[in-house]
Amino acid sequence: MAKLSKKKKLEILEVARDKERKKIVKYLTDEELYYPSIIPLLENYLDAFVIYKSMFDAWEDAGFAPTKLHENKAGAVNEMKHPLAQHVETWSDKKNKMLESLGITNKRKITQKLEKNDEKSLKLQSINELQAHRDKWRGSG
Repeated sequence: MAKLSKKKKLEILEVARDKERKKIVKYLTDEELYYPSIIPLLENYLDAFVIYKSMFDAWEDAGFAPTKLHENKAGAVNEMKHPLAQHVETWSDKKNKMLESLGITNKRKITQKLEKNDEKSLKLQSINELQAHRDKWRGSG
């Protein structure tokens, strides 16, 4: 891949930031979770997203190397986790925590499910999938 200038990289990151902002705002609006008070949280998330994306792109340019050789003071060569891989992992975790603070996680996902009751009529019931999964596996132990 050709080396991009710093200005071009910043333009690409700004386009990605705007695209991500539109995606998040659309999702929050569709779920009726968008309020003006979450704009600072959204800006923090977008900052983390830009840092994550820049680190990810740099790691991609390095060929997604999982490890890197390092020579210590004694002259021994050791394999260590690639620093860019570590940064991507760290910023991915931070980004996910910020999404959780915005209310966008699978923990809050509640689906509407139709269930038949004893009289064979349909009843609308809201089921928390995560809690149902926990109950299933905790009950069997």
